[in-house]
Amino acid sequence: SSEKINDLTYDIKEVKIKLIEPNEIEFKAGQYMQLVIPPYEKINEYTQRAYSIASSPSQKESLEFFIRLVPGGIATTYVHNYLKENDQLELVGPFGEFYMRDTDADMICVAGGSGLAPIKSIVADMFEKEITNRNVWLFFGARSLKDLYYVDFFQDMEKKWDRFHFVPALSEPQPEDNWKGETGLITDVLGKYFKEKMDQNTPKEGYLCGSPGMINACIKVMTENGISEDKIYYDKFA
Repeated sequence: SSEKINDLTYDIKEVKIKLIEPNEIEFKAGQYMQLVIPPYEKINEYTQRAYSIASSPSQKESLEFFIRLVPGGIATTYVHNYLKENDQLELVGPFGEFYMRDTDADMICVAGGSGLAPIKSIVADMFEKEITNRNVWLFFGARSLKDLYYVDFFQDMEKKWDRFHFVPALSEPQPEDNWKGETGLITDVLGKYFKEKMDQNTPKEGYLCGSPGMINACIKVMTENGISEDKIYYDKFA
């Protein structure tokens, strides 16, 4: 049942779902669930949509999702405009091959928009399990300040975990944002960090979640910077 619904940004909601039957779940950080959307004014039969789990696997009795409103989207419209706290929902899963590979390679993670969800799950899981011997870079691309969220969470983690680096970047910062961080397309920021900040000689893996356009562009930057394509894992939003 939907326990808590928060606004993360003007168009992304955080939905926390408490499990009733069964009352616990096992999943790998990075996996997704199918959310069953009941009939409402946009649809006359049940349908399913995939959403990545944002919470970490240690939290077995509830699941959290970041759900962005897509204009005209069947599931996102339902979640944003119809779903209320304590409504009952059906979920199917978990599914997916987007999870941390058990190696020592540096992890270069790139998220766009609500694509932060599975990467947040992976990073939080590593932190909780004290798998902190790996270098982890998390690039979070957004348009302007109003599209950023969970910044404090990751900046706090960065203070506690030496090898974790959080790089939020805005492609179109507004004058009122007073933005002091990285600007430009996430691919350009990524390319700059490969050349200027990262150790060129360590093995690396890519973890990407966002729109197909963003993912394809990031794969190109990663392969140009020495990551072989079979070491790049991604979750593409259709």
